[in-house]
Amino acid sequence: MELVDLYNDRHEFTGLVADKHNVPKGYFRVSVHVWIIDKKGNLLVQKRVKTAHKFPNMWANTGGAVDAGETPIAAAIREIKEELGLTITNDELKYIATYKRKIDYAEVYLLEKNINLKSLTLDPKEVADVKYVTPSEFKEMLKKGEAVKSSYNHFENYFYEMNREVKL
Repeated sequence: MELVDLYNDRHEFTGLVADKHNVPKGYFRVSVHVWIIDKKGNLLVQKRVKTAHKFPNMWANTGGAVDAGETPIAAAIREIKEELGLTITNDELKYIATYKRKIDYAEVYLLEKNINLKSLTLDPKEVADVKYVTPSEFKEMLKKGEAVKSSYNHFENYFYEMNREVKL
């Protein structure tokens, strides 16, 4: 059983914990979503394994649940290490947004980093493959039902609609 902290509907910590798959009605856990982008503006996406609890065989960003007692940024760093074998630091992550979903608050982060895909060590229990795609290619994957929408609109609003350049 994986324990998560519980929050109320105003994103306030309650001091309670629960199994991440059994969040009581009226409470929320916290999840993290990390969008990784290279200096050319390509997104690093990962294909979930066919045995994944949610969205099997679909392309998505890196992320997962924040464990009980863990901060969201620490969870983002842990998920990147667990899923991709990549070690990063707190100051490499840029906070984008928090939004409320059915059972959680999703905290969205950006990692601007050139990553050689061959240098990654994928977790075979979670990640089947990784690749870089353009934002247009990712949108096409979404239309075809090959990718998880998740927090993409928050990432896109923050990054592309503000005409930001990748600063690597």
